[in-house]
Amino acid sequence: MLPGIFTAKKFFEKILNFMPKTLYKFSAIKYNVFIVILYYAKSLNYTFKEYIMNIKKVTAVLLSAVALSSTFSLAACSDDNGAELIGFDVELAKAVAVELGVKVDFQLIEWSNKEMELNGKTIDLIWNGLTITDERRAEMEIGTPYMNNKQVAVIRKADKGKFTTFDNIKSANFSFEKGSAGQDVAEERGYAKTVALNAQVDALTDVKAGASDIAILDSVLANFYCNSDASFSDLMIIPDLDFTVEQYGIAARKGDVGTIDKINTALYALQSSGELNRIAEKYGLKSELCDVTYESKWDTLTDVQKSGWKYIEDKGTVVIGYTLYAPIAYKE
Repeated sequence: MLPGIFTAKKFFEKILNFMPKTLYKFSAIKYNVFIVILYYAKSLNYTFKEYIMNIKKVTAVLLSAVALSSTFSLAACSDDNGAELIGFDVELAKAVAVELGVKVDFQLIEWSNKEMELNGKTIDLIWNGLTITDERRAEMEIGTPYMNNKQVAVIRKADKGKFTTFDNIKSANFSFEKGSAGQDVAEERGYAKTVALNAQVDALTDVKAGASDIAILDSVLANFYCNSDASFSDLMIIPDLDFTVEQYGIAARKGDVGTIDKINTALYALQSSGELNRIAEKYGLKSELCDVTYESKWDTLTDVQKSGWKYIEDKGTVVIGYTLYAPIAYKE
């Protein structure tokens, strides 16, 4: 039954579906290795029989993928290997926690599950380059904007003459992070050939590997990787082609007005002291900062509105959901 039914693409898709729950959890091999393997295998389009007959060629592809992945120093991985979590949002969250007299714990999440994690109280805040939208405001309490961002298109430099305008990118293959503002852009514009991946860095990897033509990403991330990481020096942002202009905010559970009031008050204090600017400058993001202006409303809130913060105070720790991408939250 196998010949002619299972292509190499499906073979590796099955491996990838299995990996996050098993080997991915226990090994030091980065998930991005398997993303690259999948999309190289897609281009081979072998049947299972042909795959066996061409095992040497496929093995060479796998070894190339492993070698390539070793250069992705900032890509997401499942285990720490002793690496320290750093980044603009990470340092800012720590400073806010000190300001508010609580500890902070960072919980790695899948971005597409962020609302479920928040409502299930696995985390208390989504603080990870969250784009503010009307839809998200309807589902969550979101604080005052603290950083400006855009959705941009990242391509291979070799394609810089091919993809230049909104008209000539329509037929391209697009990648983006599942549940992201990039996915919203692709859906709103009706792009037909798309793939949703687990992380924004995976979308970059997808373009680098040649599986996608364009990654729709946050400009904050795209600028960092394309300009500061040698692993992605062959990629570029299409100039003068911005999909949306947006802002980042910090989200709590719907109705948790008290927690957002505390966060906003702390952000304003950090801006006034100069600490917010210092952290942003460290990560090259000073020019992206919003002007945070806020006056606490705590004394006017009801006990119900304050209960979310009381819950955090009682346990002494605020748990923040994040995904790995530089310069917002990454490991080194």
